[in-house]
Amino acid sequence: MKKLFIIPLLGILVLTGCSISFKTRGGVDGGVYKTADYGDNWEQITLVYRVGDLKKTFSTVDLTSMTMDPTDTQAIYIGTQEQGMYYTYDGGIGWHQALTGLGRINDIKVSPQERCVIYAAIGNRVYKSTDCNRHWTYQLIETRKDPKNQITSLAVDSYNTNIIYAGTSGYGLFKSEDGGFSWHAVKFFDSRVTKVLVNNTDTRIIYVATNSKGIFKTTDAGASWNQIISDEIKKEKKNVMTYRNIILDPTVDDGLLYASQYGLLRSRDGGASWQDIKLLTPPSTSTIYSLAINPQDDKEIYYGISSTLYRSLDNGENWITRSLPSSRAAKYIFLDPINPNILYLGVKQIK
Repeated sequence: MKKLFIIPLLGILVLTGCSISFKTRGGVDGGVYKTADYGDNWEQITLVYRVGDLKKTFSTVDLTSMTMDPTDTQAIYIGTQEQGMYYTYDGGIGWHQALTGLGRINDIKVSPQERCVIYAAIGNRVYKSTDCNRHWTYQLIETRKDPKNQITSLAVDSYNTNIIYAGTSGYGLFKSEDGGFSWHAVKFFDSRVTKVLVNNTDTRIIYVATNSKGIFKTTDAGASWNQIISDEIKKEKKNVMTYRNIILDPTVDDGLLYASQYGLLRSRDGGASWQDIKLLTPPSTSTIYSLAINPQDDKEIYYGISSTLYRSLDNGENWITRSLPSSRAAKYIFLDPINPNILYLGVKQIK
């Protein structure tokens, strides 16, 4: 078993807005990091398996997507701008590379039931592997002539894994009912689709987050839609419509954690009501890039910004801060649902 190389922090700051600086300079502080102690110590995990003695890493890479296999917490996939996809089946000890030379990978999703079925969004194509990355096929799903139109987000139905959803920069939500072989349009919104989420308890419930027009919800698999950010909330909370991130709450049947430029909101009833999560910074002063909730403890939540990882054990009443192990922003955070003291961090330079 490869040993972790851990660099201890010089101290711990709790319940403050400050944090210790711990940076790797020289442009090699990209890729993925792992901690086994809630972020106190980090290891950069970017070694690529090679044949022979040549050593290769992706330590300079900015991530464009990141996902964890729902059925195997040791399996992690990341997308890049120019180097294709990297994936690991051993929690980051070593990585393999796939889908090179095809362009920026905007999103990756793994089937919730079949660990070797993987989908990747590249340009206006959805690529699919059914044999753990050995072979890939693709399907063109957006017929518009605009070459800049991109598939921005993918989601897989956990009840019927032949149902796939794809959101696009051209405002569209598309659906496949045969595992990606054919597609049809579900709805066009008035803004770029940034994220699609399918409720794991009731897959008729789907959320679509847009770039500037809010978050939409359907409870009947797309037949009808409602905006879940009310006019009252829009008036009360400045910049709440400026989307940053949204995740499903794994501790309730239909819950959400939503980050906007305003701050952080949580709903335990599918967006019918929202709780304002207290932050250490004033509203609209911090940009939140990544979110996570401990599936074993609903009070333990995380968010990441350009320099710091925040962790709360009491639903935001108090916060523990940790400096990031990189000069790049905390674009992605994933907790191991079996061992939630283990976190994976994907970083990206924010221009």
